[in-house]
Amino acid sequence: MKPSEAKQSVIEFVQESSKSAGGTWAHLSGPGIRECSQPSGAPGTMFVYVMKRADTTGADARNDVKAVSKHWKDAGVDVEEYQSGGPNPVPGVRGRGGPVISASFDAYPGNYQMSAVSKCSDGNPDKLRLEN
Repeated sequence: MKPSEAKQSVIEFVQESSKSAGGTWAHLSGPGIRECSQPSGAPGTMFVYVMKRADTTGADARNDVKAVSKHWKDAGVDVEEYQSGGPNPVPGVRGRGGPVISASFDAYPGNYQMSAVSKCSDGNPDKLRLEN
């Protein structure tokens, strides 16, 4: 896979996933460049992309987690729903596989965050950082 394909795929994955939770989302960070090892042992590049939704007024966090979980399952991602501890647990979902290495959605009140890491692609991460 070319780095440009990995980069675009993770952006599209997070953007499409955020639509399943509804509301208005904004870019938070990325696509950040990370080093990875390809199956051949050669160095490669993967990308991390993060979006946020600050206005969660009227949102139903548990239903939003269920919607994202279903979207990911439909995309071939293995999912695990969870919630944090404490008196006001925050629901979320983590995923692995499918079109990404990993993905995460945390439904914090007033601050939803969603991120994903692309599959490992060709390319030297240091060189790509200089080009970007």
